[in-house]
Amino acid sequence: MKICFASLRKKVNYTDILEYGMDVFYESFRYYKDNNPQHEYSYYNFAYGSKGATRDRQVIKEADVIVFPAVQEFIYFANAMHPRDVEKSQVEIRKLYDDLNNKDIILLTQDRGVDEKLVLDYTLEGHVKPKSFKVIDEMDFTMCLQGLKYHFINTTFRFPCDKDTDFVYWGSDKSKVAGGEKSGDDRLSVIKSISREQEISSTIIGRWPSGIKIARQWIPMKDTLGFLDRSYSTLCFNWIDQTAVTGRYHEALACNVVPLVWQDYDTNNILVTDDWQRCFTKEEFYDKIIEIRKSDERLIKIKKDFVDRLPSELEYYKEFEKVLNDRIKG
Repeated sequence: MKICFASLRKKVNYTDILEYGMDVFYESFRYYKDNNPQHEYSYYNFAYGSKGATRDRQVIKEADVIVFPAVQEFIYFANAMHPRDVEKSQVEIRKLYDDLNNKDIILLTQDRGVDEKLVLDYTLEGHVKPKSFKVIDEMDFTMCLQGLKYHFINTTFRFPCDKDTDFVYWGSDKSKVAGGEKSGDDRLSVIKSISREQEISSTIIGRWPSGIKIARQWIPMKDTLGFLDRSYSTLCFNWIDQTAVTGRYHEALACNVVPLVWQDYDTNNILVTDDWQRCFTKEEFYDKIIEIRKSDERLIKIKKDFVDRLPSELEYYKEFEKVLNDRIKG
């Protein structure tokens, strides 16, 4: 079988873990192709290494299966980018419509806002009719595939440092969904309030409206670690699906940051093992910050519960192999 790993939008020359947001998928696919030589592999706009990614339509045409890792695909349709940049990206994708027709497409996603409907209706604008469309979601794996981030961070060298910041948040506001409609997500107002609280020292990283002071814009996780290592706590949110979890939880614990969670995040307690972590008001969050400053007792318990259940790096790769094989055969 001919499998094409295709980055439909941005060119990706994948060099190392913690440099790219979807590294948990890139590393898992690397393991898969190394251990499944019965297939033929090709790449569109993606390469393992510092160079080599090209937009070669021929590999799409010849492939039986297209594996599409979607990186924050929803932002192209949520009025978060300049229309000119969106159109420039869409022009390249439109060239592939005929080549993608009647293909088995497998979407790799790690975002609640990126699903089959978004890809077929928005990314492909209703012009592609695949033979089949299947999804591999980060939540298809034990404790979420983002558990690999915990292992990646623990194998990355960092200079030791003391904690001197109460709160850290890295990411972006998710105030809109595809089509530009409001998502109902609380994080923008909560993060804005925290960033302005005089009694709480905070570091905000990522893409945020002008009303929030940020320390840095988008930077790789490898560069974000220095801010996490100096911080006591973060706050995990989810949108669209409160039963899901996010990589922030795993990344935080790898840096000894207490992962507090907002309200009903992770309602099935896949990660959250202590109800104390849940914050239902900003005032409750501020009270917990004070407790965290005074003692690492909570951190030790939460981290132990997490590590005791977390699969190993190899176990995650084998789990991905099984899931991908199921999608290909199905």
